[in-house]
Order: sequence, then C-alpha cells, then structure tokens
Amino acid sequence: MNEAAIWRFLKSHGMTDAGAAGLMCNLFYESGLNPKNLQNKYEKILGYSDETYTAAVDSGEYTNFVWDKAGYGIAQWTHWSRKQAFLAFCKAAGESVGDRDAQLKFLMKELSDSFQGVLDVLMSTVSVREASDAVLLQFEKPASKDTKETKTKRARLGQEYFDKFASIATEKGDITFEKNTRKKEKS
Repeated sequence: MNEAAIWRFLKSHGMTDAGAAGLMCNLFYESGLNPKNLQNKYEKILGYSDETYTAAVDSGEYTNFVWDKAGYGIAQWTHWSRKQAFLAFCKAAGESVGDRDAQLKFLMKELSDSFQGVLDVLMSTVSVREASDAVLLQFEKPASKDTKETKTKRARLGQEYFDKFASIATEKGDITFEKNTRKKEKS
C-alpha cells in the first residue's frame, strides 16, 4: 500500500485536498488500499486468497470474475456490470486486475463516465465530510451506508489523510511533495 502514490494520483487528476482525502478514506474502508483485495467472506466461499484469485483471473483460469458477486480491488467492485467494465479495461491495457495504477485509472474513468456528480464534488469541495459522504452514498453504496457511525468513521479517517497529506506544501508542486514524502519514509 502506498498512500502517498494514491494521493498524488488523485491530486494530479484535479481533486481538491478534501476530495482526495474523502475518496481515500472510503477506499481504505473498502479494501485497506490493497488492489488485490478479494472481499474477505468470498475467500472461503471461492477458495482463493487475494493473490491466488488475482492470478487465476489474470490467467483466465477463473472465468466467473464478472458474476461471482465478490468485491474486488481498492474500490471493491462488486456489481457485475462494473466488474465487467473493469476487467475489459485491464485486458485492453494489458494489465493485471490487481495492478494499483490500472485500478486508479479505471476508477477515474468510472467516476468521469458514470459518477460525474461524485467527481464534481471531489474536484470542488473543501469539506472532507462532504467528499466522504458523496463517495460512500453514491459510489461505494455499502450495506451499512445509512448509519451515522459509518459516515463519521470514514470522515474521521478522511480528516487524518487530509492532515497527513494536505499539510505538505502541495501548492509548490509534486517535487516538494516527493522530497517531503521520502524524508518521512526514511524516518
């Protein structure tokens, strides 16, 4: 998991600090930011680990990826139409379904093509809570989405991402961000 790389990617696509933080907290709660994450309850049902499922899908050995109803990847794509589009995107790009960068590119494509309202919020908001709630309620749509506790927990983590990454002088550009990130990683 490379939080800084995900942050940089989201920011490079025009998201505000609050928007990037609100999206990242939801991705974390869905997958732990693990691009190879197979929804935990399906590991036992399908008999695969994160790694073996990814390899089986990539090799074509496992052919039920689109229809198995298992959440997968950083966004835990679950619905058949979204998984079908995701699989086609990865195949067309010649990338593994478990590739973080391919998933981030697909995420942006999906937001642009099918969730423009959510993307508009992520590109304009200064409120981590607003961004987090938009992603939770309109993009992720988890079973527990209506609970106040879920919204609060995700927004709290979003604020942590905001505090961690927005405090770096991003207005000076990615070079400054890179230097500060390297210093923190070496510590």
